[in-house]
Amino acid sequence: MPVREGKQLWTLIIDREFQDLIRPLFKNEYLQLEANIMADGCREPISVWNDVIVDGHNRYKICTEHGVPFAVEEKTFSCREEAIAWICANQLGRRNLTEESRKYLIGKQYESEKIISRRQAIYQGSSEDLEKLPYEPFNPDEDRRIVPSKKRTGERIAEENHISHGTVEKYSVYTRAIEEIRKKEPQMATKILSGRYKISHKGVLDLAGRSQEEIRNLNMRLEKSQYPFAKYQTTRREIQGTAPNTNTRPDQNRQPSIKDMPVFDPDAEVVGLTLTIPSWSSSIDRIVHSNLDNVSEGARVKLCNALIELQDAIETMISVIKEEV
Repeated sequence: MPVREGKQLWTLIIDREFQDLIRPLFKNEYLQLEANIMADGCREPISVWNDVIVDGHNRYKICTEHGVPFAVEEKTFSCREEAIAWICANQLGRRNLTEESRKYLIGKQYESEKIISRRQAIYQGSSEDLEKLPYEPFNPDEDRRIVPSKKRTGERIAEENHISHGTVEKYSVYTRAIEEIRKKEPQMATKILSGRYKISHKGVLDLAGRSQEEIRNLNMRLEKSQYPFAKYQTTRREIQGTAPNTNTRPDQNRQPSIKDMPVFDPDAEVVGLTLTIPSWSSSIDRIVHSNLDNVSEGARVKLCNALIELQDAIETMISVIKEEV
């Protein structure tokens, strides 16, 4: 794609729907990106379509705030949905996506490409009135749709993301549910996709069918929680309307002492495993960037076999989690 000649402070357009597809950076990530740009300049060009940013929102914000010139890369799309599909596919190649964001992006890409295919079928390649076909309305009772004419698109996206065609369709329903939640309470949708509020697939569909007031009240209750992240059992209890009575006696709300029997936490083992994974990633990254010339062949073979077994175990765990969610 052509890159505009020279770096400068270009004035670009931010489209809210496009921006919502980009994973928000955590504070430490944003500060690190800011420090890198201030030290080395903006190395990567910002991708645009007709002056609308499709990739590089955070870089654009930092550069404009600090007066750092940047390059611009021109993208060419035939319509808005094609731009959305590209953004989703591009984001799916990023690291550190939450599972919620991944599901949403896969579903969004599928929904966008279906619109493109539907237009091509209806208009047979004509560009007349291409922007008038809307998204299909969200149906909270619908958990899966089979659209034979769109199966090829679903299968391709499934192969690209190493999932089944049925899972792609399931994610498309999830995406439309998130969109419905975003219309009523944007903050709730953002917190779900960031992983701050852990809500199951069924819970998201249920929540999407609730009124704006109900969703806002749920968001406020979760926001007032003493924990920075709301776990599955917490959100499930809140959505089902079985939250514990807050009008309890003071002694019922006291913190447990060391003599109290610990309450069983079904998340404990999973959370423990989650906390150990960064250390694995750190060790692997350290070895990848080290000098392996002096490592014996036997040690390499053993490590390779162990990593293959770990990869199989990870794929099995991901499959189990997806089925449960």
